[in-house]
Amino acid sequence: MKCRIILLLFPALLLASDVRPYLQTGPWYPADPAQLRKTLDELFAAAPGPEPGTAVRAVIAPHAGIQYSGRCAARAYAALSPAQGVRRVILMGSSHRSGFHGASVAGYSAWATPLGQVAVDLEACRALEREALFRSDDRLMLHEHALENQLPFLQKALGNEGWRIVPILFGSLRKEEYAVAARAVAPLLGPGTLVVASSDLTHYGEDFRYVPFRKDLPVNLEKLDRGFLEPALRLQFDRFYDYRQQTGITACGFVPIGVLVRLFEKSGVQAKVADYYRSGDLTGDFSTSVSYASVLFTEKADAAAPLDRREQRLLLELARSTLRDRFQGLPAPADRAQEFAPYPRLTREAGVFVTLRRRGELRGCIGSIVGVEPLWRGVAANALRAAFEDPRVPPLAARELAPLRI
Repeated sequence: MKCRIILLLFPALLLASDVRPYLQTGPWYPADPAQLRKTLDELFAAAPGPEPGTAVRAVIAPHAGIQYSGRCAARAYAALSPAQGVRRVILMGSSHRSGFHGASVAGYSAWATPLGQVAVDLEACRALEREALFRSDDRLMLHEHALENQLPFLQKALGNEGWRIVPILFGSLRKEEYAVAARAVAPLLGPGTLVVASSDLTHYGEDFRYVPFRKDLPVNLEKLDRGFLEPALRLQFDRFYDYRQQTGITACGFVPIGVLVRLFEKSGVQAKVADYYRSGDLTGDFSTSVSYASVLFTEKADAAAPLDRREQRLLLELARSTLRDRFQGLPAPADRAQEFAPYPRLTREAGVFVTLRRRGELRGCIGSIVGVEPLWRGVAANALRAAFEDPRVPPLAARELAPLRI
């Protein structure tokens, strides 16, 4: 009887923990911290470092056992630079163990690995819970490896402090829902945010029930994988989506990659393949083979650099004065271009979100990922939209302006 009680309660005890434990099943990576550090040190030492003058905005990285896809994953994460100031990592993967529709976050405050704990951005997770398609379910995350297997590489690249993760596990999505999911995630983007899509590529062989060809396997596998990657590199969602419809390619992270494409399709980032190979290249057996690729999405560092304090103050003052003028019935200035001309980064076209909070409560948040007007003009326009057009909250009242946080 005691044994039976323990077996019944043990999963519940795991779920009650505030920290998600790392998986002890499967040959994912060494459980011994010293061995894991040694393995990561060797993988990163063999990978090119950060490219001067660029900032990494997103990566696609594989999640197989470290002895198979570790080299490929290291080629992505070794490109990160501390100078980028990564503070948040939006970690997106597909569920391998549970079939469901939409996306899930979870309530864990941290995830554990042999190298220590990684904090979770709970505020961001709770914001996502309120969005269409999203839910919170600790059980979906508990035994899933696709997200966890990225963490040791992130810890090696970024250390254990100063950054948090937003773990998102995807189930199935209809074609039109990729844009919905991307719009939900988009407010979390900005300087200091890295997006990771966790995915292996083609799973070939009878074991995977995918045998589209039986001859010239290395050549045909690469052709198949490159055809999948090409529209993702070009951020062309329709072509990317149609490719799977045409080929049935068994890339397990198709959904998170598709959401990544939607997130950045109009952002101007550049993409390149950092590494590509197949498990068959390592074992010599292509009859059962999984493909791996790492992809970097980058932009010029000067465009991605955080605004300095003077520029920040100017935009904050602009947002507040725009709201104050509206409450006082004053007309908006015809043009303030000359006022901001001395600040080139404030006059370039750039996406911007304006978030309003009063006593910690959301009072509006509206913006655009894509730059369609000068940054200063976008701040003024979105301050008004956030205050008066956000359908989730009542319009802002004049008495709320003084204590408002922008």
